[in-house]
Amino acid sequence: MQKSYKILLAEDFEPGRKIMSEILEALGYEHQTASNGFDVIFAMKYTNFDLILLDLQMPMLDGFETLEHIRRNMSFPKNNTPVIAMTGREYASELLQTYKSEGFDGIIEKPFSLDSLDNLIKKTLKEGIKEIVFN
Repeated sequence: MQKSYKILLAEDFEPGRKIMSEILEALGYEHQTASNGFDVIFAMKYTNFDLILLDLQMPMLDGFETLEHIRRNMSFPKNNTPVIAMTGREYASELLQTYKSEGFDGIIEKPFSLDSLDNLIKKTLKEGIKEIVFN
């Protein structure tokens, strides 16, 4: 039997958040949503997540600032929660080293396929490997 993983989905664009939520449900993942970096930090104070899907361009705190707060200010094991960056940036591959040095465990470019997302989530959760997916 597959373990039920709890994912925190951070996406500021409400239609995108709704679609991603439906995708995670269809894939069988328990999840909670956040619309900005402050919501992510608040949610993490009260809930342990197995993985965070973090949009990079959000209001108030962007994905980089949110990840920095998680890694520097939260105690173990929360500060070690795997984080997959979601980006709509073109040519994100040129920023690959930046993403890695910032501490992301995976990166996926929007739009992405259902299979690409599911495979990256599974690899990150089960194997703890850092991977980048460009579509």
